Amino acid sequence: MIPWRVFIDNKSYVCMIRPVRTKTQSESAKDRATVTRLLDTAERLFGELGYDGVGMRMLAEEAKVNLGAATYHYGTKEALYIETFMRGFRPVNAERLRLLRDAETQAGGQPVSVEKIVECMIRPPFESGLEHPAFQKFLARNLLMPPPFIHAAIEKELLPGVEVFIAALKRAQPDVPEDLLHLRSMFAMGALLMFCIHASEMPRMNNTKSREAVLREMIGYVTAGLKSAPVVPVSERPRLPFPPKPPKR
Repeated sequence: MIPWRVFIDNKSYVCMIRPVRTKTQSESAKDRATVTRLLDTAERLFGELGYDGVGMRMLAEEAKVNLGAATYHYGTKEALYIETFMRGFRPVNAERLRLLRDAETQAGGQPVSVEKIVECMIRPPFESGLEHPAFQKFLARNLLMPPPFIHAAIEKELLPGVEVFIAALKRAQPDVPEDLLHLRSMFAMGALLMFCIHASEMPRMNNTKSREAVLREMIGYVTAGLKSAPVVPVSERPRLPFPPKPPKR
């Protein structure tokens, strides 16, 4: 049976009914492969050249697909950019939150230790960064030189998860001011990001034992910073906005 679809002619406002052919399994598989090539290529090129340095034609040529296929799947470069970011970011963020929920369940109503919170926060992006170094470069560029439209998307995806971790840290350390927890968490994620960008250049980082050793060191480093007493009196410490405002372009 041939499916039918209703179309509206925007010029004449006439309703038309046309038959629509269902794609075969091989055609659907080809579409998925095209999308994957586009996203992989976009991740690499946007990370290397930035949003303004890449055009849809360049993306299509590098991905070895025709320009029509690129615009068919995403329409605009902005939509492709956002989808490329979300593909890498959402699974990592979801895994961080899942690990924290499991830790809170195991804690049985007691505050989760700072060290465990830090592990939940850092382990997923650490492991993902080593497996997908191109995305880490793309992520770093977004945080340092984001195109104007991406800030709202980052804030929407990032802020709820950040608040969950800050709340957990606040329960574990009720005497530490919340704005200081935000600031120190930013320090921690900055260190993690810089490490992941350069990790592929380090010898032995393809070794599981070495990776875990480095991760434990990073967890200990961040935990010590989060647990330390405030260095600057609250009266002298500026209250920084969170999330940070996007840099002016």
